[in-house]
Amino acid sequence: ANGCICCTMADGFAETLDIVRGFANRIDRVVVEVSGVGQPHKVAQWGHSPGFSPDGTVVLVDPLSVRDRASDRYVGETILTQVSEADLVVISRTDVAGATELEATEIWLSSVTDATVLRAPVPTGVLLGPLLRAIAGNGPSSSRGPVTGAATTPASRSGPTRVSDPEHVTISRRLAGPVTRASIDTWTRARPSGVVRAKGLIRVNDRPDDRTVLQVCGSSSTVTVDGPWDGGDDAVVAIALPGTPRAALVKWLNLLD
Repeated sequence: ANGCICCTMADGFAETLDIVRGFANRIDRVVVEVSGVGQPHKVAQWGHSPGFSPDGTVVLVDPLSVRDRASDRYVGETILTQVSEADLVVISRTDVAGATELEATEIWLSSVTDATVLRAPVPTGVLLGPLLRAIAGNGPSSSRGPVTGAATTPASRSGPTRVSDPEHVTISRRLAGPVTRASIDTWTRARPSGVVRAKGLIRVNDRPDDRTVLQVCGSSSTVTVDGPWDGGDDAVVAIALPGTPRAALVKWLNLLD
């Protein structure tokens, strides 16, 4: 509120982040919503501020108007930049748009962005990412060491899959200790195609006193260090589309060693 953080309010936004950082032990995530003509990929760079780690850029598009707006002489370039720089694109208004509009929007998006494209509604964990407390907690779906099984509910269907389906696949693993950087590189490259979100808080053997954050949001993957290790569990969680084989996710998480 009270201005655009893409330009004139940048200093005020920095001050706000300083205040928010003081409540780090009371909040799980910080979500920044920009205006319809904002530049979310630029605002996302604030995620590199001390005490924060970047997650991803999510852009919502209206299937009934986005193609017209993208060709508008005044805002078209902005719309195209928003979509092309996104990590995850969610098509909204699926309850009022017809199949023709939705399919045409998906075809158009495939020509202008490399982002993962999903139809709304989507689970909160996919839209905003898994909670940090969930992946480092003591839930029944976590196991220490290599994953051999997890509390997941995969689905297999002949028609199109929708991530709004309650049977999306979630699997997590607690690690026994620091992992090698080579295994992180392998893990990043070997991501199964159905994975739309993943997050990990881990230690790396060449920096065991630092907390390394693994993030997957749609098409992007990042590895960052956001501060000293806090003594919690090394853990990682992945969320995948319905129908994604659980065995593929188990194999993927076990690459971290």
